[in-house]
Amino acid sequence: MSASALLLFRHTIKFHSIRQFHITVRVLNERFYTKKHEWVQVINTKNEVRIGISEFAQNALGDVVYCELPAIGAKLKREETFATLESVKAVADCFMPVDGEISKVNENLKTQADLINKSPYSDGWLVQAIVDDKNKNDMGKTLMNEAKYKEFLEKNKDAADH
Repeated sequence: MSASALLLFRHTIKFHSIRQFHITVRVLNERFYTKKHEWVQVINTKNEVRIGISEFAQNALGDVVYCELPAIGAKLKREETFATLESVKAVADCFMPVDGEISKVNENLKTQADLINKSPYSDGWLVQAIVDDKNKNDMGKTLMNEAKYKEFLEKNKDAADH
């Protein structure tokens, strides 16, 4: 094998392995939404998900000043209230997008509730939960992916409460 062919072969292998990693990261980072504007995202291979509220929801709430979160270990069903957010405009309940057991709460929100407004998808997440395989696999069927959520927002933009 010539030196140039060997070099080309090595670059092909490197590119291929990077592509596989990229695809895996994309699947783990996909975010799903509820019609009540909560989001859920698988964050690791141990069926752990992170949950928060959408950009739309934080805009509608206004400046969040207080956040009440559940206890670690709490087992909650889909549609159950798991958090209460108080803002200068209103008080809003947040509902579980999937069945799960709370594994972690965002402790930073106790003293910096405004993180929900500043960064709802990264620093302003609310809780993490462990879900079973069925719930994890059904998220794409029972919840909206990002494209469907954007369509939902556009379709309902004139509704008073969506």
